[in-house]
Amino acid sequence: MEIKISFFKAPIWNKAPLKVVSLFWVWMYVTMKYLQFGYDPDRHVDLESRTNTLRGIVSEEGQRQFKSKNFDYITSAGIFSYCDDNSMVEASNMVCIDLDHLDDDSEKMVRKISPKEMKQLLIQDPFFGEKTLLMFTSPRGHGLKWFVEVDLKQCDYKTWFNAIRNYLIQTYGLGDKQVDSSVGNISHACFISYDPDAYLRADQYEFFI
Repeated sequence: MEIKISFFKAPIWNKAPLKVVSLFWVWMYVTMKYLQFGYDPDRHVDLESRTNTLRGIVSEEGQRQFKSKNFDYITSAGIFSYCDDNSMVEASNMVCIDLDHLDDDSEKMVRKISPKEMKQLLIQDPFFGEKTLLMFTSPRGHGLKWFVEVDLKQCDYKTWFNAIRNYLIQTYGLGDKQVDSSVGNISHACFISYDPDAYLRADQYEFFI
């Protein structure tokens, strides 16, 4: 299944997409492996340093402001002509789950688990492991962006989102704040951050971007 989604340049208040991209393109962006094949002006060469700068900011508000101004983003639910729920052009049949506060010792953490360990559990999950398309460490470094293949003919995006979220809480003992409920709208902006070990399902690899 070929997945296509919209890519937006920072800052977050830019709601007009730059172009349509594949999951392979996103994986190349996140891992920065595209640098091996030549410079692409649509991607930040300094993504690694931006990610490290964000993780060095102490306050959550400071992190939020820096991320909003400096990180490009995608709409994982599909292709959009504008970043709002009424502007979808084509659905991707994919849901993005935002896991956070996995190991940051905050009051929002219920089960402490490293993003690396959580990633392996999800890849090996008996129900959703084979449906995992892409996964990378979130910008703050304490969570994951998990992209799951779904069948929208069975139910709508919001129903899938809630079902997968509830499954994670019940199966892995995660807290309500560790599986973000605020990102269930179809036009949710998913920030792209550096992760050299990002996972991409084998059938999503391409020879050309």
